Amino acid sequence: MLPWTGRGFSGVEGPTPYMKTPWRWLYGSHVVEESLSSSTVRVLELWIQRDRGSDSENLARLARGRGVRVCWVSRRELDRLSAGEPHQGLAVRVVGQDSGDLDDLLASLPESKRSKTVLVALDQVQDPQNVGAIARSAACLGCSAILVPDRRSAGISQGASRASAGALQKVPLFQVGNLSQTLLRLKVSGFWVYGADMGGKPCWSVKINTPMILVVGSEGQGLRPLVRERCDEVLSIPQSSGGVASLNASAAAAVLLYETARQAHGD
Repeated sequence: MLPWTGRGFSGVEGPTPYMKTPWRWLYGSHVVEESLSSSTVRVLELWIQRDRGSDSENLARLARGRGVRVCWVSRRELDRLSAGEPHQGLAVRVVGQDSGDLDDLLASLPESKRSKTVLVALDQVQDPQNVGAIARSAACLGCSAILVPDRRSAGISQGASRASAGALQKVPLFQVGNLSQTLLRLKVSGFWVYGADMGGKPCWSVKINTPMILVVGSEGQGLRPLVRERCDEVLSIPQSSGGVASLNASAAAAVLLYETARQAHGD
């Protein structure tokens, strides 16, 4: 079932054009504000609950300044649109959060900064909460972009956007067809490839070089064999005896990205 467009409401400003480009709805204050402020997200439409509060006019002005269609609607209409998702009186219809493919990514990296570039790749990570949390760590620790396969990956969804606390509106996301071949191309372009896996070397015993890409495996199976073969090093996070068996994908990514940043700053 397609998302409800809301055509015909008295609060809608102007007609809704027919769109062939894929789009999605996102909900919640933080995600909406970051989407309206992002240079990588094209916002088509903003819905605001009529009795939401004092900052609603500011958001409406920001949206109109970007040429975004603004709709003043009832809570019931937002509840129906979000199908039970928490919306905090706000929703945006967006398109274009996927920033392109590998060629677009390489073209977007300034030569002056390429030597320090840090990327993250998700190898069939399918939990939206993990995708969002990894994006949040990537934004916090200065990653330039996130790569995801175009199949068997969670990608951008409402759940991932909410878990990212707006990070998916800040860190560019690039889709690739074959992750193994993508890693090979990055190695040819001078990137070091590091995988995250329990069977790897302790992360603080390895000199992490840049430019680099950290590959995070799926929640259940970790790195696929061919992806693992492309890695220059596989990193693990030593854990105390008697603890849990392993960290989840997002927690492991946060630790390894922090270790990368720590080494880069010589601490």
